Amino acid sequence: MVDQVTEKEVKLQLAKAIRMLEAIELLDMNGHVSCRILGTDRFLINSRKASRASVTVNDIVMCDLNGKLLEGDSEPPSEYHIHTEIFKRRNDVMSVIHNHPHYQTVLGIADVEMKPVFGIGAFVNNVPVYEKSSLINTAEMGAELAESLGNEISVQLRNHGTVVAAESVKAAFARSVFLEENAKKQYDAMLLGQDIRVLEGENLVRTRETAWQPSIIRKVWTYHEEKAIKEGTLAGINDQTPKTVLS
Repeated sequence: MVDQVTEKEVKLQLAKAIRMLEAIELLDMNGHVSCRILGTDRFLINSRKASRASVTVNDIVMCDLNGKLLEGDSEPPSEYHIHTEIFKRRNDVMSVIHNHPHYQTVLGIADVEMKPVFGIGAFVNNVPVYEKSSLINTAEMGAELAESLGNEISVQLRNHGTVVAAESVKAAFARSVFLEENAKKQYDAMLLGQDIRVLEGENLVRTRETAWQPSIIRKVWTYHEEKAIKEGTLAGINDQTPKTVLS
């Protein structure tokens, strides 16, 4: 049996990540965040019916790697295959986020490759593109998407959104934030109508080494968590009554 304290803490992290991502418009009425339970073939994810704006710890469900519901009162999102197929292929990945970020999606629509142009976004390297834009609601499509991701940290779903993979919920959250911030700065720079200056060479290497540390992940999470508390975004997150407003 999974340690209940650890499971409770992970559920709270997931609920916080979802609410914070919704507050900064990286999630909307759709999208999902998952976390593999260490040493098992199970994972936690927000339920399909839970509002992303008011998700609580009670809206986090447990499934096996075939998407079968093991604990919780509602089924997982229809795109759970994104998470299961990545977990099956990547032992290094503990958390997966599927979101719908504006600027990354716009760059994809314009067929513009994402480049490292911003300090904390310098981890952007190769962002592959999965060309099918519909819901990833079959195991076959989930497997294709996971193959497209390969060993990278993010894959773009053309005309749809983005998937981010990381070693923890907090790392996946931080990567999601700065992938979008990097894309926004790239987009804005391109509006000036000149060639953009991309980080490269030794400058890129040093920037990555100094700007993407565990301390940065903690700092990003703490900033957004404290801001969310101040703004009331996390109110009632430990409620035991699921917020059932979506289907």
